[in-house]
Amino acid sequence: MNLSRRNFAITLLLVLSPFFAVAQAPKKLNAAEIKQALNKLEVLGSVLYLAAHPDDENTRMIAYMANELKMRTGYLAMTRGDGGQNLVGTEIREYLGIIRTQELLAARRRDGGEQFFSRTNDFGYSKNPDETFTIWDKEDALADVVWNIRRFRPDVIITRFDTTRVPGGRMHGHHTASALLAQEAFDLANAPDVFPAQLAYVITWQPKGLYWNTYNFGRSNFRSNHEGEPGFYTFDLGKYNPLLGKSYDEISAISRSQHKSQGFGSTGRRGSIKEYLMHWMGEVPEGDIFANIDNTWTRVKGGKRVGQLLKKANENFDVLNPAGIVPTLMDAREALLNIEDEYWKEVKLDELDLVIKSAMGMYLEVAANTYSAVPGENVVMSYEAANRSGVKTELLSVSISTLNAKAEIGELLGNNIRLTQRDTFQIPTSLDYSQPYWLEKEATLGMYRVDAQEKIGLAENPAALEAIFSLKIDGRPFVYTTDVIFKRNDRVKGEFYRPFVITPPVMANIREGVLIFPDNEPKTVNVVVTAGKGGVKGQVQLSLPEGWKSSPAQVDYDLKEKNAEAVYQFQILPPEKPEEAYVGVEAK
Repeated sequence: MNLSRRNFAITLLLVLSPFFAVAQAPKKLNAAEIKQALNKLEVLGSVLYLAAHPDDENTRMIAYMANELKMRTGYLAMTRGDGGQNLVGTEIREYLGIIRTQELLAARRRDGGEQFFSRTNDFGYSKNPDETFTIWDKEDALADVVWNIRRFRPDVIITRFDTTRVPGGRMHGHHTASALLAQEAFDLANAPDVFPAQLAYVITWQPKGLYWNTYNFGRSNFRSNHEGEPGFYTFDLGKYNPLLGKSYDEISAISRSQHKSQGFGSTGRRGSIKEYLMHWMGEVPEGDIFANIDNTWTRVKGGKRVGQLLKKANENFDVLNPAGIVPTLMDAREALLNIEDEYWKEVKLDELDLVIKSAMGMYLEVAANTYSAVPGENVVMSYEAANRSGVKTELLSVSISTLNAKAEIGELLGNNIRLTQRDTFQIPTSLDYSQPYWLEKEATLGMYRVDAQEKIGLAENPAALEAIFSLKIDGRPFVYTTDVIFKRNDRVKGEFYRPFVITPPVMANIREGVLIFPDNEPKTVNVVVTAGKGGVKGQVQLSLPEGWKSSPAQVDYDLKEKNAEAVYQFQILPPEKPEEAYVGVEAK
């Protein structure tokens, strides 16, 4: 029988796994990317793509919507792909879900989309949606789709899958279920009496249209038979973007190739590539799915002035002197802060601040001297700020969120003059350990348990600590927030980033994923104990179901150095009539 590891009491260990160990370097847009971002700043529109699993999404459609039409584009995956295959390692179930989450985030960094999830679990293949909804909690799954719609506020929703079986073929129940949930949530998201507790954080929202991104699977000439009909829309997703230097299929291939655990490496194509959307719900627009949507700054009260200033900056942009438009961008920022629409204010302020920072060649970073710390530990943090432009800039202060720590700087940042400072901070004992939020509590076969409404839908945890830079640019206030990270120089990879995390003093992990017991003979399990700080000692033991035994029952450990590891072996003996079981590990 199978003996596999699934212990939610120690899921905090997952943050130290290799696939959780790489952070991203700060975004630094080049001149072409700044131009692309300026174009996008002039567009106010949003698209939510919805499907069941990682790798279900049409990366070509996402890349087109985000970069050609310049819409805010998100992908809502119902699951994290925990039940899929793994071609790059031995991790399965929750561990595989973490890998595939990171693969999706890597894909979105390539195609320009954003990533969201529900609490539903990929429990493996399902024959039909009825079976799926007996394992998923349908009410909670629907609540999560409604929540993501209310939070993201899409003008348009696009599903990957149809709501009916393919004639003569089979359709994964998760796939069909995702489309059925999209249809049900389309109007419910605008109903104040549906999931009213959500309205403490979001408002109701009515998308303009729901569409199916059609395919020919099992349907001979389905697309060509409908082309030109009302409610059937054609897109040429093979277009070339000169600023990005690639066609949308080439961008899509790079994005899709991030799904490494599924073996989805792809090669981009050139030339015209048609895709189709079929109208399902909402008003039927004429000629274009966005024809009934105002995607300009006039859609928000007070937005006209913002749009005028952004247009002026875009028209005056000089690739050889990107910083020349910073005064106009600061004018636009000031106008943006005065609009009443909090949703578009937040979305566009993030985009605008990145453009301002990039146009100035501004470098703002806070790096810890270690990648992990336990509550109560002192950590050295280094600030770095550099303004590589002639725009007058003053760094007022740097503060670290949750630490109640603020360093007063008050220095001008001269052109290409690097400013650095180092301070020591104590990590509060009140901080939670870093761990995937959806694994904090024990799940059912079909659903993860997440009680904090604000976390539902997030791709991953927010950073353990954030650094807030307060500056004056061109005489006006400018605040920029960035994650506190750890970085080092790797002899092979060069500059190497990883997230800064909060850990317990000691962690234990089982190296094996699955053990097969063809008989009643014992098998060996390797337990890795890692020190979150120096000078930890105690006992480690396996947590076994009734009838299973381990030898030894427990082992003493004594780790003198921080991040030191030790491996201990246990022999596991199954009962006479073993059944599938789960084993955990405890370090005391």
